[in-house]
Amino acid sequence: MLVFGHLGITLLFAFIVFSSLKEKLDYRFVLAGAPLPQNGRIFGHTMLFALALAGMGMYLNKRRGIGAVEALALGSLLHIAEDQMWLAQGTLFWPLLGWEFPKYDIENYAGYIIYALLHEPRAYVPEILGIAILATFILYFKLYRPERIRLFISRGSL
Repeated sequence: MLVFGHLGITLLFAFIVFSSLKEKLDYRFVLAGAPLPQNGRIFGHTMLFALALAGMGMYLNKRRGIGAVEALALGSLLHIAEDQMWLAQGTLFWPLLGWEFPKYDIENYAGYIIYALLHEPRAYVPEILGIAILATFILYFKLYRPERIRLFISRGSL
């Protein structure tokens, strides 16, 4: 997955879960956390990174009532799940399984991304799905209206 797949699918999952729990969630930080691990599948794709964010979020929430870092952690953790990082356990459980990250043999990364988006369903299907989800949220919550987008930007609520 690239950017839109992570944003849309993470937003939809968080919305379904937190709406059913009737819990408020700052969706700005969930959306900021969704692409956060995109760094070449190293530190940001580790469980340590997600747990560190969650730990900081729980500490800040207990001390100051801040839930933003927890929302970042949620977005980051969902990104790791969406990337199926359990298949790359050396990265997921770093440094427990060793200090080095697996090497990826991709010389022309930009060319690979373009090729994958044009030819591989595992790349373009999540991106199209993510764009469709984001468009649906924009239309359903009327985020095209200036007052609604201002409310989202200032409070993170839909």
